[in-house]
Amino acid sequence: METTTDDLWFEDWAGAEAILGGAQAIDDLAFATGAMFRRRGVRDGSQLLRLALSYAATEKSLRTTAAWSGDALGVVLSDPSLIGRLSNCGNFLAALVNQLLSIAAPIGDPPAIWDGPPIRLIDGSMFTRPANRGVGHRLHAAYDPVRGAFTFLDLTLATDGENLTRGDIEAGMIAVGDRNYARTWALRETAEKSAFFCVRSGVSSVRMLDPQTLQKLDAKAVLALLGQQDSVEIPIVLAEAKGVKKPPFHARLIVMRATDAGKARELARIKRSITKEQAKPRADTYALAGVMMIITNLPQEDWPVDRVHRLYRLRWQIELAFKTLKSTFRMRKPPNKTPEMARTWILANLAAALLADRLAAALQGGAPPSVTEEIDRHS
Repeated sequence: METTTDDLWFEDWAGAEAILGGAQAIDDLAFATGAMFRRRGVRDGSQLLRLALSYAATEKSLRTTAAWSGDALGVVLSDPSLIGRLSNCGNFLAALVNQLLSIAAPIGDPPAIWDGPPIRLIDGSMFTRPANRGVGHRLHAAYDPVRGAFTFLDLTLATDGENLTRGDIEAGMIAVGDRNYARTWALRETAEKSAFFCVRSGVSSVRMLDPQTLQKLDAKAVLALLGQQDSVEIPIVLAEAKGVKKPPFHARLIVMRATDAGKARELARIKRSITKEQAKPRADTYALAGVMMIITNLPQEDWPVDRVHRLYRLRWQIELAFKTLKSTFRMRKPPNKTPEMARTWILANLAAALLADRLAAALQGGAPPSVTEEIDRHS
């Protein structure tokens, strides 16, 4: 995509203001979130937003942004003053991002290409600090593969881990996540909301028990149940860690034999974990490299093994959406040395992307027509 962010919303700033409820609404939000305390230098929330977008989303340096501010806005700022203003913008920009997501929520009936439960692909993306100085940030997201759009975005420090409860999952929805989301307590909370989960797992990710004997399933037992079959479904109960007074709850464990390419990728992942994280894989980690394990509470009558597998394979869409977002809006690595400035930089880019999407449909590729085909073919 050659069109720059400047072209998409700076040429129609009045249109951008209108999308956000008007200049007065933006100003009110800036004061309500503490981004502005008085009208000194920067006169209103709309000017403050333009400063943040200009600095972050157009790749200007602080000095260039300060100079641009004097010429374009009539606001004369020194570099330290600009840093102070931008460092205090995080909550303001986070509120605007949530507002833009809400505005983008479709009105009326869902697309005709899918009449099943709402699907949310859950994932996170890391933003590291320059030269890995200190803690970075993690962007938690939910993505609707039917509409081809993010439905939830939340930026936290990287120390805040990933789990399904961050995806704004409501009753009746299906939350799909990779192995990082196989956490018993989060799966329980999802089920207690009358929602569904479909997550990849390993034998050590959660405590999986045989429902009759309540003995923990290990790699040997799982592989024995799979035998020579291509796939097998195993009824299980999930138990909390010892000391947590929560009763076990029922789920389905689906085990499928991986392709040669899938096995090679898993072995490569294990090797990377040894090199980068000094991990010490157990023997059963290697034994299970040739299989894929999915845990779900979707009803068996509507979601047989093959259909659950096809549902999980939709995950590539949120990974592609993250890559598109980071490449189109140049969000690879925050250039800032403080957590506050890094947060402003990331959130300003997200706001710019969502504004651009609303103003010019720059990111809209249409709802993927393959969703129903992927999930329902041969089912």
